[in-house]
Amino acid sequence: MADDTARDVFDSLADFISQEDFVCLGARAALRRQAVVHHHYRSLQDRGSMLAHHRDLLDFLVGFEPTDRSFTSFVATFDDPAATDEDEFEGLLWEYLQSMHDEDAEHYPWNAQYDSDPSSADFAFSVGSHPFFIVGLHPGASRPGRRFSKPALVFNSHVQFNALGIKFFKLRTKIRNRERAFHGSVNPSFVRYKDEARHYSGRFTEPEWECPFRPGA
Repeated sequence: MADDTARDVFDSLADFISQEDFVCLGARAALRRQAVVHHHYRSLQDRGSMLAHHRDLLDFLVGFEPTDRSFTSFVATFDDPAATDEDEFEGLLWEYLQSMHDEDAEHYPWNAQYDSDPSSADFAFSVGSHPFFIVGLHPGASRPGRRFSKPALVFNSHVQFNALGIKFFKLRTKIRNRERAFHGSVNPSFVRYKDEARHYSGRFTEPEWECPFRPGA
């Protein structure tokens, strides 16, 4: 039954990414190349789910070899919570990442190339000493590209972004052009803020917003 649920969720995810107005070309390329690594878990509020997710991420990194043609993403989806608004999802996301970091920090140092301070423009979330940019999805998201039927966390490797080189910037330009064409504007959060922690949940944060994540806890 669990395998059936995971397959059904992945099918929904593939349909979501394949929609004409889905703007992230990297995700579309990963799906096309069968390079979306997907795992489904019980709940964002469940420690057992977090521990299983952490183990699966470490396993993912063992065989991960980014290149300038690589678009692999690790997508974690969850059954619960079934519905949240953007503030609630943001709180759950950071509680979950704090718990994962606390577990990870017992075994691995933070990636040396990135800052552990979430207010820094050089921040990236570290798992197994590998830097990730995280994209949160959930049913209550205001941006269409973040509005998926299940809560989800997409882990994208910064090492992969770096391997893409100038292709990354070309890809970003194409994505922003698609945002304008399909949704009327570029995501204002990316225009206004450079510190990446603000972008994880998908909510447009206030100028005075402070990330609740604390490294080294």
